[in-house]
Amino acid sequence: REHILRRARQSVVCRSSMLSRAALVAPRLSRGFRAAKPAQDVLAPDTSGPLMAQYHKLNWALLGLTPVAFAVSPSLLAMPVDLALGVAFPLHAHFAMNCVIADYAEKFLGKGAKGPSRVAMLGLTGVTLLGFLRLNLTGEGITGTVKRLWRKST
Repeated sequence: REHILRRARQSVVCRSSMLSRAALVAPRLSRGFRAAKPAQDVLAPDTSGPLMAQYHKLNWALLGLTPVAFAVSPSLLAMPVDLALGVAFPLHAHFAMNCVIADYAEKFLGKGAKGPSRVAMLGLTGVTLLGFLRLNLTGEGITGTVKRLWRKST
């Protein structure tokens, strides 16, 4: 029974933007449910209601920051915006890919593949975060690098 409730809770949390707040609170009130630990939340953010709420706020932040980054790119304002994007993009990918892992890891990789997949995703998120940080601090930044794709090579 707990397995069924856990699956339902994951499904509800990943699709929380379409459901009401009551649907998110109801599984928590079920008998025998324990609050998630912080380490578990980092590995499986799709099982945490508050982290999924942050994910949806992050979507709006990216929607606003991305055009701003391209508008201010050749100025001093570009670095703080690039640093914010360098944190926001990996976090956004981490949350979203954990929803994909929850839905498809066991189907395609076999039973017990969800945990190692989540650990691998956490490692990939960390490497991406460090790569963006290096690009922003020692290179031309995220927006400068993307803009270079449209510049003519000399």
